[in-house]
Amino acid sequence: MPEHKEASVDSTSFPAPHFDVRDYARTAAGSHRDTLALETYREHPLTTDTLRTLRYLQIIERATMTHLRSVLVTATHKDARITAFLTTWAFEKYWIADAFEQIGLAHQPDGTDVDRAPFNTPSEHTIRESVIANIIGVPMIAVHMTLGTVDTWLSRAAYARVTALEPNVQLAQTLASFSQLKERQLSFFEAQARYRLTESKQGRSLTRRRLTKTPWPIGAKAEPRAATENFFSRLFGDVPQVIDELDARVDTLPGQSGLHLLRKAAQL
Repeated sequence: MPEHKEASVDSTSFPAPHFDVRDYARTAAGSHRDTLALETYREHPLTTDTLRTLRYLQIIERATMTHLRSVLVTATHKDARITAFLTTWAFEKYWIADAFEQIGLAHQPDGTDVDRAPFNTPSEHTIRESVIANIIGVPMIAVHMTLGTVDTWLSRAAYARVTALEPNVQLAQTLASFSQLKERQLSFFEAQARYRLTESKQGRSLTRRRLTKTPWPIGAKAEPRAATENFFSRLFGDVPQVIDELDARVDTLPGQSGLHLLRKAAQL
């Protein structure tokens, strides 16, 4: 089969054609505080292990802004449709992180301070990323859309595992609503990723290299390695088949088979 012509930033009508970015931005989910029913946790508190996992998920969701800063200094930013999606995506993830924070605070004494410790994100990394990525150009879009796809698959699997391990009705409802938000996000990410990877040989090669170098989940650099090890062990240690299923999904992405990304990240 002849190689497809390289995709251009003007071909925005083809990837995810049925995804209405304007509607997504208009209907984006903001604060969840009114739906968390935090008072129920006083009577039915979560286990220490679950709170530790939610704290990790909070950090990961919050780290989106650091990830986005690196993305939007590349050719990806030149695609207005993708930029609008990503900024809305980051907005939704910010409020998911806020919800996890509120659930954690509901288990603490009244008046407990909110942790606002900044992330260690050296500016030279962003500058270097910008220079390299802009030299590469449009194929970087394939990288960013694929990173978003894989990370969303992992997040939804994590939410399902927390629900399975913690029999708390309110938490289950909250995580189900978050999973629905991510399913909507995934409908854009995955369609974009498959299109971009199909259209660009360079995009496939570059994405393959970047996927293997990325700490999973995205944002894991914001936490010590021990915290990530606990995340994978706690949620997937007894069900390694879930990790295998996620890697099987990665295998279906054009040019990305055989990476075993999440098996390596989980060290199971």
